[in-house]
Amino acid sequence: MSAKKTVFMRSSLLALAPVLATLLPAAPLLAQDESLPMPPVFLKAMEPMVERAAVSRKVVVTRHKGEFGGRKLAYDAIVSETPVQNAKGEAAAVVVTYAYVAHDAGSARRPVLFVFNGGPGASSSPLHMNAFGPRRIVGKGEGAHMENNPHSLLDVADLVFIDPPGTGASMPVKGADATSLFSVSGDATAVAQVVQTWRQANGRTEAPFALLGESYGTARALAMLDAESKAKLPLPDGVALFSLSLGDNDGPVISDVSLLPTLAAVAWYHQAIDRKGTTVEQHFAAARAFAENDYARALIAGASLPEAERAKVAARISALIGLPAATLEKDGLQLDRQGFMLGLLSAKGLRTGQLDGRVTRAVAESNMHPPFDDPSMTLGAETGHLIADYIGKDLGYALPSAYRTLNLGINFKWDWGRGEVYRTVRFAPFLAKALADKPGMKLMTVGGYYDITTPVAAGQFALDHAGIGPEHRTSKTYAAGHSVFEDEGELTRFATDMRAWAKTL
Repeated sequence: MSAKKTVFMRSSLLALAPVLATLLPAAPLLAQDESLPMPPVFLKAMEPMVERAAVSRKVVVTRHKGEFGGRKLAYDAIVSETPVQNAKGEAAAVVVTYAYVAHDAGSARRPVLFVFNGGPGASSSPLHMNAFGPRRIVGKGEGAHMENNPHSLLDVADLVFIDPPGTGASMPVKGADATSLFSVSGDATAVAQVVQTWRQANGRTEAPFALLGESYGTARALAMLDAESKAKLPLPDGVALFSLSLGDNDGPVISDVSLLPTLAAVAWYHQAIDRKGTTVEQHFAAARAFAENDYARALIAGASLPEAERAKVAARISALIGLPAATLEKDGLQLDRQGFMLGLLSAKGLRTGQLDGRVTRAVAESNMHPPFDDPSMTLGAETGHLIADYIGKDLGYALPSAYRTLNLGINFKWDWGRGEVYRTVRFAPFLAKALADKPGMKLMTVGGYYDITTPVAAGQFALDHAGIGPEHRTSKTYAAGHSVFEDEGELTRFATDMRAWAKTL
């Protein structure tokens, strides 16, 4: 494949918090001018929210047909408005969900998958309109259009896509204080309540259900487990985590150890190292084995590591990730995302992406303020009109205001908890407690080899560190970036794996 592969990351802002945490302030190697203005789409995503005039509970049902997983199905699309409360118990926002319920035998017992993306501040539209909804957006630019989605999981489960408060059409109510909803706990409590309200309203309290989240959505899913436990709400029968962003990866050793295998995969893709006939899976595995053994010991030793041993380890890292051994020695064997992205292909005048390390752009043309200089980030704005048309015309729901695919205003003001920042919050312990309370809960984890923002090994370490070992989960890794479904071939594999997992609920 060409090193100039273009992947349009419609869901790029799902990981905005980790992106900002890892790129700001910029590393010394940064070639871009930080004084340059932000892209227009960024400024649009910062616009104030359009408040709803009043609390509402509208439900709109339309009937449809399609073929999913080789099965022809009739199904209802149900758009529901659910008021959610602030910390004072006042209705402060209306959350909109988009559900797809099949007309199938035993439908009352069909599993229900509740799906959301991350950000914070991202709507569910990427997973809804690009991955698992019954209709999806295909193509790019002026050629983008809607098609039936054969990859939808509707053949094995009913689907409910949730736009958390402040995203999509889920807006605050005029005169109410919605501030507490834009926090880890407030957001999780509100979305957990939406899940239970939908189950009750649609007669599905006896059906198995699962939470599916991507990027910050993985953190939200685990925070929801905590909220459900505290409120004595039913725990889900399964949790699927895509591009894990769970914290527990900020230490001076583990952050480098978990990042190295991903950088190795990116170097393999660009043929910046000698592949020696290996596949990306093999190269990743070799890098991970080295990272968790010799590399970890060298990092722990620090200045006490003998000079000859330091040179040996640096040479091995260089062979794996393609950066000069001398540079690695100078940096104390520590890794720097920005240095890697700007340095790997510097001889060609190119930089790599972060959400997807396969994507490249000339450094001279990367003239946006970081992290928006990432060539694999499009900020998700190019298909907003298609989403709005689909919701209005196909689903019959009149949007009260423009559909917000992204809301960076709440992202930048997100409350991580008292004394906490993104890097310090630990989410995996919430899952460990939920598994202790409900041992039969099914766990699925998904990651992309080329995702530098949320490295595969980092999320798995967070789970292992919380006592949730490989025997407790089904884990899949794909030849993709942050959003696996952006690759057509990998989406096919992804959907097949998710079908198999959903059948275990």
